[in-house]
Amino acid sequence: MRILFCLFFITYTSFAQQWLGISTSNFAGTYSLAANPANVADSRYKFFLNVVGGNVDFINNYAAWAAPYSFIGLSTNTVPDRYRASNGLPGFRPSYIEEAREKPNSVAFAAADVKGPSMIYTFEKAKFAVGFTSRVRMLTNLSNTTSDVAHIMVNGTLIQDLYGTTQDNNHLVMNLNGYTEMGLTLGAVIREQDQDFFKVGLTVKRVNGLLNIHYLADNLDFTVDANAIRANRQDVFFRTAVGTYGTTTGDAIRSASFSTDWLFGNLAAGSGYGFDIGAVYEFRPEFDKYDVKVNGKWRMDGTKNKYLYRIGVALIDVGSINYNNSNYVNVTQVAKTNVLIKPGTFNKIDSPDRLYHQMNNAFSINEADYQHSFVAALPMALSTNFDYKVSEKIYLNASWIQSLRNPEKMGMNQPSMLAITPRYESKRFDVAVPISLQNGYRNLTFGLAGRVGPFFLGSENLAGIVNIGNPRGISAYMGLFLPIFRKLPDAPNGCYVEEKTTLRHEIRNILNKRSQKRRWKRIR
Repeated sequence: MRILFCLFFITYTSFAQQWLGISTSNFAGTYSLAANPANVADSRYKFFLNVVGGNVDFINNYAAWAAPYSFIGLSTNTVPDRYRASNGLPGFRPSYIEEAREKPNSVAFAAADVKGPSMIYTFEKAKFAVGFTSRVRMLTNLSNTTSDVAHIMVNGTLIQDLYGTTQDNNHLVMNLNGYTEMGLTLGAVIREQDQDFFKVGLTVKRVNGLLNIHYLADNLDFTVDANAIRANRQDVFFRTAVGTYGTTTGDAIRSASFSTDWLFGNLAAGSGYGFDIGAVYEFRPEFDKYDVKVNGKWRMDGTKNKYLYRIGVALIDVGSINYNNSNYVNVTQVAKTNVLIKPGTFNKIDSPDRLYHQMNNAFSINEADYQHSFVAALPMALSTNFDYKVSEKIYLNASWIQSLRNPEKMGMNQPSMLAITPRYESKRFDVAVPISLQNGYRNLTFGLAGRVGPFFLGSENLAGIVNIGNPRGISAYMGLFLPIFRKLPDAPNGCYVEEKTTLRHEIRNILNKRSQKRRWKRIR
């Protein structure tokens, strides 16, 4: 019997979501908008078109992968022959999973993020830019989970040491949400005076719910025992089961379409609106170095980064999804005592519909017990970013995301994190090495990302891919885009371009010439 393990399986296979290796770059395009919508303004692009991007992420603080082969090897069936059983399948032992049984609160986060067609267009004369983004997101949070429940989630109920032992005062919170998102971003430069530069941005988003499954288990008192007839199967006896269970149906996913009625009407299982709002300040001590004259007027060179350091602050993912389509939405309060779950009650859970019917059978829930609306909050967070220019192509970035949602409540939660990301960037090539405290500052991870032209590939948890140090998660992302860079008119022509000459420039030129003369004399 693996009732709780089935719930964990749903969480784990739902595979999202910082994209730190690419989003911190000045050449990130639409990939930087999720962290701060103000990044749309004064970018290095005249036009940026994202073709497709994808990210998967899983991390937890309870179970560590301790097998002699990587999780990637297991999932791709590339495990070395010496670790395979006689039937050819990868061998697995309980010791391959290390558990942190002392954890009073087990936490896991799994997500997937598919970024569809998206764009940025810069209106240079107006110092204004517009962006459009589309994406499909899947977020799963497991929190407030006692170690006894986490132990069964990892191992199933076939744990003979637990047979007959009373497990009291257990609890867990699991929220799984899948939804589509379309965003319109507007950004503008509001101040550009000497060394001070400010820009702001706003993204308004339409969100449509595809899938929701949530458990808010307030009190679980249970006992696991061997089944009297089937020795290798187990009974789970709930003396008390109190909480909330909600789900959308499989038809909620099947009904999704690109029609106006689904995107902006009431055909989806749930819908709503959200927004991101942010601001960026840049300190430009050599601002006059980037002044150029175009058509007789002085303006900043939009093809180059001009700051010594940059500070960004944004409030992201504010809003909610109102699941209120009675054809697809079910939610009920559960308060049951003395419930016996026999082997086979929960079996082959491959859809929300199968889970719905099996929950009804297991806990004697009638259709009349259900209500047909609930609200799932978006994963609101405070996003802050500091970027320092070490040299023309070397930068050091610090990112901090602080969740503003209660993870023990209904809705989505973006776990808090803190990261340092050194990077090398140029117009054609990027390399970044993010080092971060993720999962609510519980897990230390390191990653690696690279971009060559319009293609990038990376991970924020490289240890999970190459199997270093018993990792507690895995992460990977990649994307492809089509860029058109901002450029200055070629000279000489009707749009003549010249550098601005100031006293500061003249002094710098004099010093440079004297330095060159000294070097020439030494050579002679």
